Amino acid sequence: MLKDILYSTFKNKCPKCHKSNVFQTNNAYDLKSFDKMNTSCSSCGEVYEKELGFFTGAMYVSYALMVAWFVTTWVLDSLLFHLEIWLYFTFFISSVILLIPVTFRLSRLIWLNFFIKFDKEKNIIKTIKN
Repeated sequence: MLKDILYSTFKNKCPKCHKSNVFQTNNAYDLKSFDKMNTSCSSCGEVYEKELGFFTGAMYVSYALMVAWFVTTWVLDSLLFHLEIWLYFTFFISSVILLIPVTFRLSRLIWLNFFIKFDKEKNIIKTIKN
């Protein structure tokens, strides 16, 4: 179960069949199209945006990811580096800006995996047909 979610999330694959990409490009730093999503899976037909504003909930996931990043960097700084506060916040804000495309994609992929579960039977049938 967790393996399926992690695979779908980090490989940019459809949560239901793991065949097609959710985002049109795999490069999160292609700034012209990092946010372009396919409307549905070309393999299984799963529609990604269930209703208008469906991905609004992904903002909460993004917030949780940023809180985790803040806690991680704060603990590392407290234990290892002992940077001055202005230097730490300069690093943190810069890293958040650089991670925006990655966070955007991860939050949407995680949000999709909350609502769409991997279907092993459909995956096996599609593999046999192909």
